[in-house]
Amino acid sequence: MIIDCHTHLASPMVLPPVFFDGWTDNIRRLLPPKLPRAHVDRIAQSFRLALEDPDGDQLIADMDAAGVDVAVLHIIDFELGFPGRVTPLDEVFAAHRRVLARHPGRVVVFAGVDPRRGKSGVELFERSIAEWGFKGLKLYPPCGFSPSDPALDPFYDLCAQHRVPVLTHTGPTTPRLSFRHTHPSELDDAARRFPTVDFVLGHGSVVHRDDAALLAEFRPNIYLDTAGFQVVDRQGEWSSSVAFFKRRGLLRKLLFGTDWPIHSQVATTAAARQRLAGPDTGGLTPMELQWILETNAREVLKIDAPSSAPANTTP
Repeated sequence: MIIDCHTHLASPMVLPPVFFDGWTDNIRRLLPPKLPRAHVDRIAQSFRLALEDPDGDQLIADMDAAGVDVAVLHIIDFELGFPGRVTPLDEVFAAHRRVLARHPGRVVVFAGVDPRRGKSGVELFERSIAEWGFKGLKLYPPCGFSPSDPALDPFYDLCAQHRVPVLTHTGPTTPRLSFRHTHPSELDDAARRFPTVDFVLGHGSVVHRDDAALLAEFRPNIYLDTAGFQVVDRQGEWSSSVAFFKRRGLLRKLLFGTDWPIHSQVATTAAARQRLAGPDTGGLTPMELQWILETNAREVLKIDAPSSAPANTTP
């Protein structure tokens, strides 16, 4: 079994145009000043969502091509971050419920709820777990809150009660949102207060790497995912990162994630999996690779081990 613990639906209702507009603004400032305007526009456009897959069919096709069995779809609650400019959250939840029914056994959904919604947000999250079969909580602090804000305690109480994990974004995002609460240390108080809840630092193996690793090393309930490693790999730094985590004894804290479809133009799911298992990625043994691709995520997600053959970890 292979699990991709960090994906999204490829749809403007989930990843809205305003989200990508910030990336486009930034890339234009980073390019050489005398590039032809058409060339600049093409590069900027590449940061926008290249495909629309509201039913999850293309996601499943990419998973099949890569040998991935299960993908975790993350809902981001953008309504308070981009007021009036995104699809209402109840419609986003309904879309994910349809995908869950359309692809049984292939996807897991994490409910994204901004804690500033208060009681109604807590009730929505509880209903998503108890009635709709969602399996975790997704937090997006760039919208304006800390993952250790006490307003999240009722959500974390529900996570403890239902034995479901939390994945929180870390590191930079679209320049249209704040980076203030995206450092791994922002999660520390919550992880200490809720030791029975497992927390995953989204992108934790590629941004603020050393600080994320420190938390994963000394907080039993903190894990890191590999979402976004495609970009780091393109920069020639991923192999050394894998070696770093192996030296630190943290391979049991890494979860395979691609952030599909965000990086699908950089590398397909199949290419990402093959690269993770490549011969120059820190010398991972087959067992260590299986930890990252399967075992660690199964334990966090409370997915039973397959009763038949072991995971196919061959590139």
